[in-house]
Amino acid sequence: MIYVGIDIAKLNHFAPAISSDGVILMEPFKFTNDGDGFSLLESNLTSICDDKDNIIIGLESTVHCNALGHCAGKLVRIIWKMMTDNVEFNLD
Repeated sequence: MIYVGIDIAKLNHFAPAISSDGVILMEPFKFTNDGDGFSLLESNLTSICDDKDNIIIGLESTVHCNALGHCAGKLVRIIWKMMTDNVEFNLD
C-alpha cells in the first residue's frame, strides 16, 4: 500500500508518498490548485504505482476537501485534525 498525504493550501499543494513499510517513494513536491497541478499529481503517482487501488490519499478536512473525498470514494481519506493533534509522525 502507498500512502500520500496532501498539504492543502489555496494556490499550491504539497504531497509526498511513502510505502506501508515506511520507505519514502516520493519526496514532497509542489503542485498547483488547477487542472495542470492535478495532472502532475496523477502523473507522479502513476510513476510510482500504476494500480490506484494500492494508493490511499489523506488530506486535512476543509470544505473543499470534503466534497473531493465524497466524490473520490475510497481513494481519498479525510484526516480530521481534532483526531490527529496528539499524533506524532517520525519518518527517521
